[in-house]
Amino acid sequence: MQTQFALTSKTPLLSISRKRSRILLSAFFCATVLAAYVSSASAKNIVDTKKVYQMLFSASLDPKSGQAHASVTLRQHRQLVRSIEFAMPKDRYLNIQSTSPIETDGDRIIWRPLKKGDTLHFDFVIDHQRSNQKMDARITDTWALLKLDYLFPTSTTRVVKGATSETRLILNAPKPWLIETSYGSGAGQVFVIDNPRRNFDAPRGWVIAGELGVRRENKDGRHISVAAPLGSGLQANDVLAFLRWTLPSLVEVLPDTPQRLLIVSGSEDMWRGGLSGVGSLYLHSDRPLISGNRTSPLLHELFHVASGLHSKAGADWIIEGLAEYYSLTLLLRSDGISRLRYNKSFETLARWSANTRCTATDRSKGKQTAHGALVMRALDAEIRSQTGEKASLDTLVRKLVQANEGLTNASFRASVTEITGMPVRALTNCP
Repeated sequence: MQTQFALTSKTPLLSISRKRSRILLSAFFCATVLAAYVSSASAKNIVDTKKVYQMLFSASLDPKSGQAHASVTLRQHRQLVRSIEFAMPKDRYLNIQSTSPIETDGDRIIWRPLKKGDTLHFDFVIDHQRSNQKMDARITDTWALLKLDYLFPTSTTRVVKGATSETRLILNAPKPWLIETSYGSGAGQVFVIDNPRRNFDAPRGWVIAGELGVRRENKDGRHISVAAPLGSGLQANDVLAFLRWTLPSLVEVLPDTPQRLLIVSGSEDMWRGGLSGVGSLYLHSDRPLISGNRTSPLLHELFHVASGLHSKAGADWIIEGLAEYYSLTLLLRSDGISRLRYNKSFETLARWSANTRCTATDRSKGKQTAHGALVMRALDAEIRSQTGEKASLDTLVRKLVQANEGLTNASFRASVTEITGMPVRALTNCP
């Protein structure tokens, strides 16, 4: 599928047609992204500038259509990028267009940009329901909430060896909407996307826009924003106070906790849980900061955000077990709960998950996550014992984060053995 389009107009972005707004965003690339690239490339003098290409991800949120009108623009001085393959299910990604060749393979779109680059345009349906019919993304007349991971979908690139991207993000919305992301705030702002561990950077994490209530705080050099639609019921000041006393304990375990953190919520009828993202998390307004069994839904999701750990091949019980264990342990370390209540909480988890086995799973829930937390507590005690208190579960977690690989049951065991020097009893009945 190939479509030609003309370059015209300098009309203000928010008052023009969709097609012409897309053209402006592509033209705006030269005045913003390329200038930013020059300064960033000089700062990163170890980068071979001959192998750097520029990416601009842009989108305008449109409540009337319920869509985001989005584009991905590539500029390169030679053919560094051969193809980019996107996962774009047909029920959410519409009107996909480019002057470059596009191939369709089921829900996969393979884009082969021209030698000097090109722009891929598409419309993204924002509203999305989970299997329980509750929404985890939504746009209304006054606000929108979604993840950039889906707006700009997962991709696989074929590039010249050693090539790397300089990436920027621009988001727009109707006036007078506010926009909050983990990269910064403001409609029309140019956000730098830089993940040192990836050659191809893409925008990730939660974004919320609209008529919002926003509270901000700085703690130990980290900027925290809490944002929700006006009248949503989220107690933003309580969230900030909670993080002021618990965040230092998290940073002790994970020193590379993002410098910017965004916590968002939506309307009462949205999914009633927590969901993590890059530098950000979603938490329904009715979720307590500390639950009845004294685990913390907020700290659970924040552990995911700070660690960035991800599993594959049935190891999700490990990731979720760690998050649940630290949601309790960080409260203890920050003096949020006493040692007595901490111990009683694990007793409660043990009774609840008494008949649960440690099994491989790609989606750990409820009792299996509770059982995973018990395994992590036992593992921490055993690591401390076998290393004479020279190492702990914290040591293991930092090791896993540094590896920056999809975690498997086998790689988890191997990492434990590297620390202890021998197999551990805590994992005897685990995969």
